[in-house]
Amino acid sequence: MKNIFILIFCLFPLVSCGQDTSNTEISNAVKQRIDSLFIEFDNLNSPGYAIGVSKNETTLYKNGYGSANLDYNIPIEPYSAFSIASVSKQFTAACIALLILENKISLESDASKFIPELKKYSDTIRIKHLVYNTSGITDYPRLKRKNGKSWITFNYFDIDECISTSLAIDHLQFKPGDKWDYCNVNFMLLTKIVEKVSGQTFSEFAKTRLFEPLEMDNTRINDDITQIIKHRVTPYNLRTKEYLDVYRENGINIKDEGKYIQHPRISPHYGGSGIITTIDDLIKWSVNMRTKSFGGEKFYDIMHKNIKFNHDRDNQAFGLYIGDFNGREIVAWDGGDWGISSQLLRFPDQGVAIVVLSNLGSGEAFRKVNSIADILIDEGIIK
Repeated sequence: MKNIFILIFCLFPLVSCGQDTSNTEISNAVKQRIDSLFIEFDNLNSPGYAIGVSKNETTLYKNGYGSANLDYNIPIEPYSAFSIASVSKQFTAACIALLILENKISLESDASKFIPELKKYSDTIRIKHLVYNTSGITDYPRLKRKNGKSWITFNYFDIDECISTSLAIDHLQFKPGDKWDYCNVNFMLLTKIVEKVSGQTFSEFAKTRLFEPLEMDNTRINDDITQIIKHRVTPYNLRTKEYLDVYRENGINIKDEGKYIQHPRISPHYGGSGIITTIDDLIKWSVNMRTKSFGGEKFYDIMHKNIKFNHDRDNQAFGLYIGDFNGREIVAWDGGDWGISSQLLRFPDQGVAIVVLSNLGSGEAFRKVNSIADILIDEGIIK
């Protein structure tokens, strides 16, 4: 999806309209430094952000800035429910990890055993090729829809249309394992494998086997656009010429007046995206990666497992990438789509997690996460 990013530098401290004053584990001075990153958005006339910081098993800080819904001036709070775009991938991969730990599948399993449509390819696509984005399947946004409409999420489409569009191509882009190529359909196919093996819908499996045990009570797979979801935020994009041109190119008749474009998500695709969740729930997920209370060491190890393929990208794990931030190991993934920006970043050696969710497509959540990390390092919270 085409996103337009705008970096806004914010220099002054503030008191937030969504301020959470219950956290006392870091000083007010540090909170003010973090808050200063969001001053531009700290009003009910702007979309904004929810943030959370945890260390070990303690939530150090969480807050909200801006409006969850500009029609009704509802403030963003830490319990506001956001679509998180590609940050969803680690949860799809986690469902696969659970089935691997039960010896029901393996990374070497032939994916066509569960998805017969893959048998037409001369090269075998294994589950590992889907998990690590090296299958050779062409991702659906690069292809035309049969109905002629665009893939903009204003238009209805579902996971089955995405998969059938990609698999209508009779050849792979490359032999599985030879190249790395970001492909949402890989993760959509993983949900089909979960369903085939478990006998449950993917959303039910994720709910009962992952979210409920972790007490992530406000996390769900958004596979039904008619669902009522409490505290759900509305996504927005800026009404700039750049955005207006892109919308019009996608067949959306749109006016020039106004500062923001409301962009509801009416395409219930999932696997590569599709999760709606909150700061509190993502902190629970991050804390478990420290405590390993759910899943134990084996679950943690497979979620962070690297595999060497015939290409040079070796920092991929289960819907995660492993990298470096100023000499410190990080585990992260970020997401972006129409009206959505998100990132969840962990410093595993420090037990620190930083979450930033935005209902503004140009929100650049990853930059906000990096800025928060800089503050935490400067203040000695991250060593």
